[in-house]
Parts: sequence; C-alpha cells; structure tokens
Amino acid sequence: MKYYSHGFTLIELVITMAVLGILLAFGIPAFNGVIENNRVTTQANSLLGAVNYARSEAVKRGEIVSLQSEVGGFGNGWCVILGPLDGCQNARDNDLLVREFGAIRAVIVDAGGTNGVSFDNRGYRVAPAGNVVIGMQSDNCQANADGRRELTVSTAGRASLTREECE
Repeated sequence: MKYYSHGFTLIELVITMAVLGILLAFGIPAFNGVIENNRVTTQANSLLGAVNYARSEAVKRGEIVSLQSEVGGFGNGWCVILGPLDGCQNARDNDLLVREFGAIRAVIVDAGGTNGVSFDNRGYRVAPAGNVVIGMQSDNCQANADGRRELTVSTAGRASLTREECE
C-alpha cells in the first residue's frame, strides 16, 4: 500500500519561516529609506505645485500673488495670498487668502531666510531679490546620500526641482 503526502512537514515549514525572516531583516530597513525618500519628494512636489499655482493665479487675476510661509518657516506650512508678502495670518484676517497648505512632518526645510515668493501679472518673480532656493530633506537623511530636493525659482518665475546630496 502506498502513502501519499498532501502537505508540508514541520521541517519544511521551519526552513521557510527562517528564510522569510532573513529576507525581512534585510528588506525592512531598505523599505524605510524608500518611504523617507517618497515623503520628501511628495512635499517638494507639493511646494512646486503651490509655486506654479501662485504664478498662474497672478497671471489669471492680473495682479501680484504671493506664496508665503507660515510663521516659523515653510516647515509649518504655506499659503497663496493676494498681494505682496504680508503673512498668512494677515491674509486670513483680510480675506486675501487663496489657498493653504499644511505643515510638513519628518522633513527639514531650509529656505535660506526666504519667507515667500511674489509674482506679477506677467508671471515674473518680483520678490524677493536674488536667488530663491528652498531645500528639503528627510530628518534622517545621511550625509552624501541622494535624498535632498531643491526648489529653485528663477527671476522669470520658472520653478524647478533638482535632486541633491543631503547636508
């Protein structure tokens, strides 16, 4: 009489679980890096979208429109307001607020002292003077890792994102 096996033996199950455990031990830390990178990219793209939105609103409305950081910097959020740089709270109080964006979590924002950008009715940047570069990176970013995003707004109003090494 022949007996046929229709399942797993205990040894096969233990070996499979051991291999799975080893794969997870190496995979989880790498996956955390992917999550951090995606978080920074998402926030940088959100800020890029807000810059482009402010610029298009300036052209559409035929007046100055600004992207302004919240008190404490872009890490605390930002808003699109009508008129020159004057603060998000002041824009809320005077019905000049066009759109708000929430605070950023687990991302370090370095705006280099810039608290906003203004565009005229042709879409050109009118304030601030000089280069506008806003950098973002994960709070766990390792030096020389390729996890920093820099948003640059030219005097012509064109905004672009570049990938840089962490600082």
